[in-house]
Amino acid sequence: MAIFLEALLIFGLRVLGIAISTLSTLMTVQGRKFYAVAAGFFSSLVYVIAIGKVVTNLNNVWNVLAYAGGFAGGTLIGMMLDQRLALGFAEVRFISTENGHNLADALRETGFGATELKGYGRERTVGVVTVLCPRKDVKDVLEIGQQIDSNAIVTVTEPRSVEKGYWHPERYRR
Repeated sequence: MAIFLEALLIFGLRVLGIAISTLSTLMTVQGRKFYAVAAGFFSSLVYVIAIGKVVTNLNNVWNVLAYAGGFAGGTLIGMMLDQRLALGFAEVRFISTENGHNLADALRETGFGATELKGYGRERTVGVVTVLCPRKDVKDVLEIGQQIDSNAIVTVTEPRSVEKGYWHPERYRR
């Protein structure tokens, strides 16, 4: 019984450590230095404890499997946490052959800032509508886009930083 409890402890430590490490990586990419460093510290601390338990008894296959399984589980949990927290910003771009202006108006009416441009595609003029929003609002923006123009080409990217201009997150709709 003690063998399985130790394996369970290793699994739990590894899930925790990798989930924190995944968030640390994401925070590094977003330029959140303090949080990335703090998360990295705790991730490393948990790693040292977990690997120490495995290395002291390499003959116990359950510890090794728990360590590997914890890595996989921690990656999944870390990704789920990232989606749930939705830290940072996203840029959603619509390319519409028919409803660019209507799409921009609908987005503005619901509180999103929308920049509208005219573009030239292969066969005709297109409307290009860009929205900069917190990542947690991407789903709402996409739903509005789907309602107005279900045939629009849509891309979602994550800018590393948002600075200057008329972007005022404190006045944002939520």
